[in-house]
Amino acid sequence: MRFIHTADWHLGRIFHNVSLLDDQKYILNKLISTIEQEKPDAIIIAGDVYDKAIPSEGAVNLLENFINRVAGHLAVPVIIISGNHDSGARLSFASSILKKSNVFINGKPTLDTLPIVLNDKFGEVFFYPLPYLSPLAARSLYKDSEIKSHQDVIKRQVACITHEHPKNKRCVLIMHEFVIGAEESDSERQLSVGGTSYIESGIIEHFDYVAMGHLHRPQATGHEHIRYSGSLLKYSFSEVNHNKGVTEISLDAKGFADCQHIALKPLRDMRIISGTLDDILLQAGMDTQTDDYLCAELLDNGELYDPMRRLQEVYPNTLEIRRPNKPGSQKIDQDKSFKDLHKQNTAQLFDEFYQHVCSQPLNKRQQFFVKTLVERLEEDKE
Repeated sequence: MRFIHTADWHLGRIFHNVSLLDDQKYILNKLISTIEQEKPDAIIIAGDVYDKAIPSEGAVNLLENFINRVAGHLAVPVIIISGNHDSGARLSFASSILKKSNVFINGKPTLDTLPIVLNDKFGEVFFYPLPYLSPLAARSLYKDSEIKSHQDVIKRQVACITHEHPKNKRCVLIMHEFVIGAEESDSERQLSVGGTSYIESGIIEHFDYVAMGHLHRPQATGHEHIRYSGSLLKYSFSEVNHNKGVTEISLDAKGFADCQHIALKPLRDMRIISGTLDDILLQAGMDTQTDDYLCAELLDNGELYDPMRRLQEVYPNTLEIRRPNKPGSQKIDQDKSFKDLHKQNTAQLFDEFYQHVCSQPLNKRQQFFVKTLVERLEEDKE
């Protein structure tokens, strides 16, 4: 069996106040062309289909068009789970009737993880979809107050699957989590407070393949058969060196056999260019990709007059300016003050605010209260 593993589409994403819908439409068309060429037995989308819990009309239309063309015209089964950016309930709309067209959308976690069974010449392959489930929601679902971390959640779910799974049958796990040892980028939202968001690869290694979502760099983690496909597009300047695309997986009679990364070329790349302002403006005349999304590192030491406007005259999608050689300077873009803050979760930010106002940190009881409240608010957004 061959199937394509993809994740983290973030349909409807806005980057530096620029809508990426055109870029996402273009890359999805590239993916559909790849599916037509490769003729896989299934498509797996491992969460964060949308960028927001309440997606825009344009984002919904992109997903509808993809499902219609792939599951409808090409008759390729599509398996989708929710990620931490998605609303599981909204993503699952019409999922019951879509099953008749081999579109399996699993947005809302349930007590029992029912497999999706597909067949190849070697027999059955069991696909187990695990929609994103926070520890707070898991405590409510399982009526178990001992569930404290994402690892506790996955252990509980995997134990249920292992207990019910037929012996000697191949199985694929689909999940949206952060495995210890994998490489992050700036555009990923933390799953929860502190180290409670991480899971160990050992608790999922016995599956024949684990299709991961959440991290945006294509990579294996812990084992060759536990993989992140990465996002379809670059969503941060920290991702400029990522080779974006999808992962094609091959299973033989015994299980995981092989994988290959299929690169997909975007409508516009995301790059960081460096030099003095005059040099960059001069070189723009020889650049064949002036529509790319750019971060400009200006090496000038002195003051510059309106550098963003001048850059956008030759590079219309210049989104950020950095001044590494200017002491005490701040990059000229709307995200400057938020770059470091983006790496912190809401509870950490509140702790810093509290220290600023009260001149003392939160005590342990207050930290627990804030952590629980933030998790509850995150659940309410879904």
